[in-house]
Amino acid sequence: MGYRILHTNMHRGGWGGQPNRILLVSRALMERGHHVVIAAPKGATLIKRAKEFGIPVFDELELPKKFKPWVFVKEVVRLKNLIERERIEIVHTHGSQDSWVASIAAKLVSPPRVVVRTRHNIFWVRNHAFNRLLYRVLTDYLILVSEGILDVYKRSGVLGERINRTKAIYSVVEPERFKNAEKEAEAVRREFSLKRDDLVFVKVARLAREKGYGHFVNAAKSFLSTAKAKFFALGEGPCRGELEDKVRACGISRKFIFTGLRRDVPGFLLVSDMFVFTPVAGESLGTAALEALYMETPVAAFKVGGIDASVRHGKNGFLFAVGDEKGLLRAMKTVFNRKVLKKLGITGRKVVERSFLIDTLVEGNLWVYRRLLNQNG
Repeated sequence: MGYRILHTNMHRGGWGGQPNRILLVSRALMERGHHVVIAAPKGATLIKRAKEFGIPVFDELELPKKFKPWVFVKEVVRLKNLIERERIEIVHTHGSQDSWVASIAAKLVSPPRVVVRTRHNIFWVRNHAFNRLLYRVLTDYLILVSEGILDVYKRSGVLGERINRTKAIYSVVEPERFKNAEKEAEAVRREFSLKRDDLVFVKVARLAREKGYGHFVNAAKSFLSTAKAKFFALGEGPCRGELEDKVRACGISRKFIFTGLRRDVPGFLLVSDMFVFTPVAGESLGTAALEALYMETPVAAFKVGGIDASVRHGKNGFLFAVGDEKGLLRAMKTVFNRKVLKKLGITGRKVVERSFLIDTLVEGNLWVYRRLLNQNG
């Protein structure tokens, strides 16, 4: 008999590793016979995509970033009613706002429900009374998307003895998503008039400050001063306007293209020679980099968070200190050595197939669920 699980998420627009992981694991759990509901704010991209796959959703939430007492109480009641109505056994949260609302709702139900939280980033967690309440009382178990996040909690001390109730479970790649990559790649080439021998660099991330797009633009400008290439920024976000201004100021608008959100990311990865990964903060693992490696596309990355769990310097890509644009540029020039590039790509695919496929993620989650439910009788 399957478990009954509620996943919650606070993100609205855009798409990234966090909602992608929730969608992947929810689909896989349902395929294994478990009942899953996804709760997120009304109009959230995750809600739209979950509906496409027939996953039950609940979108009667606002989850505002700024604390609003009346909204908070109302949404606790709504989630409590949802948990009771759907007979949820496990409440699995993924962000700050939804963790507070959902975990309180779970503990108000009789009997209290198990609460699991997945931590997706490496931002600092302050050790104060409210966070101690959240992590030591309201949350039963903490899943980390990479080992790098555990260091944040060790230094903070906010978990106390609960530091032993944590487990690193990597985000993963779903091979099924790449089955049409060849067709998508041909469509991308037609859409952007790309020739087979064009050099192509791709970055996939929200257009937000912590994603370090400015460094990508600067590296593109330097590269284009000596060679021809096309640069693609896949994603949407609050910094799009200023980044477009920066690209225009650099005089590279015809070579640096903002595509917005795309469903054909595998096609872009297939036509690209190198994937550029330049976050400056908050990144825990780098799901987009995993997808690039799976498509045998070498990764040039800033060494932040848990990126070194998948990218091995000189083996399947390159790692540099955050902000090291010169190092990034040196790595990008590797595209002129096709033999080395091919070798890096093959190794990248092997790394992903060994440690970053969906069964590992799903079985890791189920291990946590079983352990907690057995403890609760």
